[in-house]
Amino acid sequence: MKRARAQLQAVPFEEAQRIFFARLAAFFHAREEEIKTPEAVGRVTSRPVSAARDLPHYASAAMDGIAVKAERTRSADPHHPERLLRGRDFEYVDTGDPIPDPYDAVIKIEDVHELDADTLSIAQPVRAGKHIRAVGEDFAQGAQVVPKDFLLTPEAVAALLGTGNLTVWVKCRPRAIFIPTGSELIPPDQKPARGQIVETNSHIVKGYVERWGASVAIHPIVPNDFACVRRAVQEACAEHDLILIGAGTSKGRGDWVSEVVRELGEVLVHGVAYHPGHPVLLGVIESKPVIGLPGYPVATWLALHIFVRPLVERYYFGRARELLKIQAKLTKPIQSVRGFREFVRARLERAADGSYLVHPLQGGASKLSTLVGADGWIEVPEDVEHYEQGALVETTLVD
Repeated sequence: MKRARAQLQAVPFEEAQRIFFARLAAFFHAREEEIKTPEAVGRVTSRPVSAARDLPHYASAAMDGIAVKAERTRSADPHHPERLLRGRDFEYVDTGDPIPDPYDAVIKIEDVHELDADTLSIAQPVRAGKHIRAVGEDFAQGAQVVPKDFLLTPEAVAALLGTGNLTVWVKCRPRAIFIPTGSELIPPDQKPARGQIVETNSHIVKGYVERWGASVAIHPIVPNDFACVRRAVQEACAEHDLILIGAGTSKGRGDWVSEVVRELGEVLVHGVAYHPGHPVLLGVIESKPVIGLPGYPVATWLALHIFVRPLVERYYFGRARELLKIQAKLTKPIQSVRGFREFVRARLERAADGSYLVHPLQGGASKLSTLVGADGWIEVPEDVEHYEQGALVETTLVD
């Protein structure tokens, strides 16, 4: 049966994001799981976590020295050193030792003068609490250690363990799948014949999307056949939360993705007014986001950053986090197309005076070489056609 092909649109960039994200309330409602705290680095909390015990749970010496009663040292001065007797006026302590009763301060070992094995002299008084870590000084029992929606670092995991939290509730990782489509594609371990293309986009997808916090499965290559693409997408929706489809989003004879998504769910946007990657498709099937990524690697890379990254970050944090932006001077001019937002790959260089130079890496959307050296991109607005060499432009860093 001959199928009518949907025409690509040119939806403005921000409008496309708004339409897409507005339909994904079910995706953003995160599931949670309880895991062992030592395994939680890189996970995001689904609940705030409070200290189950004081940290520290006893008063301890903050450094090597002697434990004393502060009142006993009050009259010490350089001209009239105070003599202290061990067992009556002081006890030796090392860093981390409990403070023995009835002492309430520590004097650094460097500030005492040994007269004999049991007698010292000091030349300065010390206040109560000096060089002592009080009970709960770091975290008092019941105090919040980390909030909800917190990305757990090694330091945060250490704090959780120190406060007695051996398990922690975290958001489940979204389960993503990437479906590469194209009868011309072959796996990297095969030698390509004329007309065949080694499938590499799955490695870009997996590398970035897993870095952002999702788990990623890679589907075997699917040929340019409507029934095959439909079956792969339908099966993916049954097991995964986020469906990413490689290629098949344009208007070629083997491009079936828009028809498949329309039949199984809804196409929200097909065609966004930006380069490279205008044919990107944004849809939803069974309340799950479906993104048709353009086939060229640069277009895939860019669509991942501007649609998939904010999607995963909204799942975890309720918002997309801001990427670092740096003002830098262009080393070459940039020509753009009015009416389309352009994302020009770019490499940054630190100049001798501490300022930054930015080298635009212009070239076709198929050129992996422009990604290998890229630090990020220069975003050229829709109403700008030209940036002169030497112009100060904003560069967005991807990492």
